Amino acid sequence: MDNAYSPSGTVEGELVYANYGQPQDFEELEKRGISLKDKIVLVRYGKNFRGVKPDLAAQHGAAGVLIYSDPEDDGYLKGDVYPKGPWRPKDAIQRGSILSIYRYPGDPLTPGTPSIEGVERIQPEQAASLPKIPTTPISYEAAEGLLKTLEGEKAPEEWQGGFPFEYKIGPGGTKVNLSLDIEYSQKPVNDVIVKIPGVKYPKQTIVIGAHRDTWAYGSKDNTSGWATTMEIARSLGKLYKEGWRPDRTIVLAGWDGEEYGLIGSTEWVEEHKKELTENAVVYINLDSVAGQNFGASSVPSLNELIYNITKVTENPEAKRTVFEDWSKKSGSEKPAIEQLGSGSDYTAFIQHIGVPSADLGFSSPDGLYHSAYDNTYFLERFIDPGYKQHAAAAKLTGSMALRLANADVLPLKYSDYALSIKNLINDIEKHGTLGIDLTGVKKQVDEWEAVAKELEQYGAKLTNKTALSKNELQQLLKINEALMQQERDLTNEKGLPSREWFKHQIWAPGLTTGYAAQPLPALVEAQQANDAQKFKEAVKELEKSLERATKTAKAAIESESYS
Repeated sequence: MDNAYSPSGTVEGELVYANYGQPQDFEELEKRGISLKDKIVLVRYGKNFRGVKPDLAAQHGAAGVLIYSDPEDDGYLKGDVYPKGPWRPKDAIQRGSILSIYRYPGDPLTPGTPSIEGVERIQPEQAASLPKIPTTPISYEAAEGLLKTLEGEKAPEEWQGGFPFEYKIGPGGTKVNLSLDIEYSQKPVNDVIVKIPGVKYPKQTIVIGAHRDTWAYGSKDNTSGWATTMEIARSLGKLYKEGWRPDRTIVLAGWDGEEYGLIGSTEWVEEHKKELTENAVVYINLDSVAGQNFGASSVPSLNELIYNITKVTENPEAKRTVFEDWSKKSGSEKPAIEQLGSGSDYTAFIQHIGVPSADLGFSSPDGLYHSAYDNTYFLERFIDPGYKQHAAAAKLTGSMALRLANADVLPLKYSDYALSIKNLINDIEKHGTLGIDLTGVKKQVDEWEAVAKELEQYGAKLTNKTALSKNELQQLLKINEALMQQERDLTNEKGLPSREWFKHQIWAPGLTTGYAAQPLPALVEAQQANDAQKFKEAVKELEKSLERATKTAKAAIESESYS
């Protein structure tokens, strides 16, 4: 029951309560004149990635961190606790890695290079992703006793939680001795990779992936995703035995070491970076796919495909299509598809090498994440009785993979992407541009949108023909190459100024959120630092990326083979 990668050590100090451990929480403590130097900090799970909490606490001088799940967030105030309901009981502890995957994921000792035999490794003290202070999770039963005796100022109203007493901030009244004796060792991580070779475009690859490792039983996270992947494999295997072959290669991947920091997927991508950069079409991720409510996160170019697939996939529980159920529950005719940040195995594909990615699945509200109670009883009783949503997830993902594998023109819509970026730039402007003119970058994204639409029209014209000439077949190849390349064009090999492993100019996880997406990260970070020079440089790099994507689309349209 640990926070993976926490350093060993024995530290003792007065307890200070810091709410969720977000930047604004530590700022509130500073305003009140409460020092964290040599203190043990108690924080709640939620609002940001657990690894950010000890990272920020260490920056403020804390000696150690305790993390607990408050009953207000996922315990008895939400509903019946396990085994009567799906919410967290008093003794359930949320495990989880505190590796700073928002700096770089994967093996902390081999940043940017595959963790294979003979590779040069940095020393642990050089690893920017490793946490600095002892950190451990505790149950809310244990946290209640610590908070009850805590003295000092009354915590702000928004810091009050689910216990039936007034939360105090400290210090005073509660002293903690935190002793962790953790064994560190190198162990193998074993991915499972299965390929179904394509017959028409064998180098072009669609990858479906799910992590196989779990904390404790992990029936929802992520046996559900892995079981769904296995069902897709069974179905495709049956088709294969009957003589079917995909036009493009389909890869089914079972990632190991995801819970320890996206290890298996990151190292695989780093090892196969060249061939994936050249040939990977799309990555589809399946992580904790069980539940009653469909949801998706994706790059904008895949949004239309996701909507179309959900419109033809039945939701057996709701007795309507997945899209109809999704739309009704969201209260929108066009349900939101979320942005990709980090926290699962799509990270290396989209953030490091620019492969269009999507994260798909079903979910239900519950409180047993990363606890020993995420078991078969919990899954079958409260989350997906009869495994109907598992089956729907397999059908939906399998259909999406087949659509991508067999499409004459890849269903990637970059005009939607350009429109999304225009909206993101507008959001940036609302918070001030530090005196930097954005006219050039706005003009460039407009041009990309127009050219992307033209390319889409050319592609549609070719696919509507019953027979294609040799020149038209060549043009089809060029269109698909351009559709694959444009996402790569939005990356920069130098990486972000704050973290070079992250190459994408449009998407990255937030430095103080960890999981949640931070659109236009270089611009936002410069904006937050009030650094006009860095903001100007970020605008320039963004404009270059958009110009590359525009040129790629134009080249496919203007190629001599088009007729």
